[in-house]
Amino acid sequence: MKEKNKYKILSGIEASKHYSELLKNLFISLNEPTIFKIIQVGDLAASNKYINNKIKKAKELGIEAILVKLDASISQEDLKTIVQNEALSCDGIIVQLPLPEHINSQEILNIVPIEKDIDGLSELNQFNFYNFKEESAFSPATARGIIMLLDYYNIPIANKKTFVIGESNLVGKPTKFLLNKKGGIVKSFNKNTGIFGSNEADVLVVAAGEANLVKTKDVKENATIIDVGINSLTNNKITGDVDFESVKHKVSAISPVPGGVGPMTVIALFYNLYDAKIRTKKTIS
Repeated sequence: MKEKNKYKILSGIEASKHYSELLKNLFISLNEPTIFKIIQVGDLAASNKYINNKIKKAKELGIEAILVKLDASISQEDLKTIVQNEALSCDGIIVQLPLPEHINSQEILNIVPIEKDIDGLSELNQFNFYNFKEESAFSPATARGIIMLLDYYNIPIANKKTFVIGESNLVGKPTKFLLNKKGGIVKSFNKNTGIFGSNEADVLVVAAGEANLVKTKDVKENATIIDVGINSLTNNKITGDVDFESVKHKVSAISPVPGGVGPMTVIALFYNLYDAKIRTKKTIS
């Protein structure tokens, strides 16, 4: 009888602790306060959870975090004005998504000054990011966090088949771009293409937003799997886009949900904040 693979758990909790210590020292070395702002519209429970995690991490890093919480009925123009004004007195600012349906989200994200757009979601930032203008662009935090997680566990990317399921601007598209920059042989899948061929990937990033989409047949023997999905089930449990229990014995390494990419997204956001602070200091000097 064939022995099952001994898979490794790619813990974002463990990796983020390592990066947090490094980052805390970097912020201390600045010898001046760093101010981070979050604009929240409405009171969604999921958003509250994500924001609390960011504020908690900011305090750990010695960063002043300010939450600007606004009523869900705020108008597009009033929100624009508030974002513009709040951005004047901080080092980095994010607009927590999702926004209410009557708000044009991209229009609001485009108001964030590019030098403080640490979520990397404005159209100007995305243009600079994909055109290699690194001095004025930020990687979307989840994509950067995925690369940091792979680096922490010394997962090789160069000359490996590094495939991505999902092509969103937030995760799939920038992750594919960063994998390509690191020398990966990249390919992506979407709803139109389906996921046939994903079982050829040495490294498979799954960001489809569909619970348990990826099964054993969809992964390569001894592959590395990064599961970005966060899906709520009817029993109030959280699951990823990968059928973890069926897949884990076939692969060499896999990130869990929760506790995988989530903590890395938060720490990557604060690495973007540090980069923003450094760039500003260079500009001033």
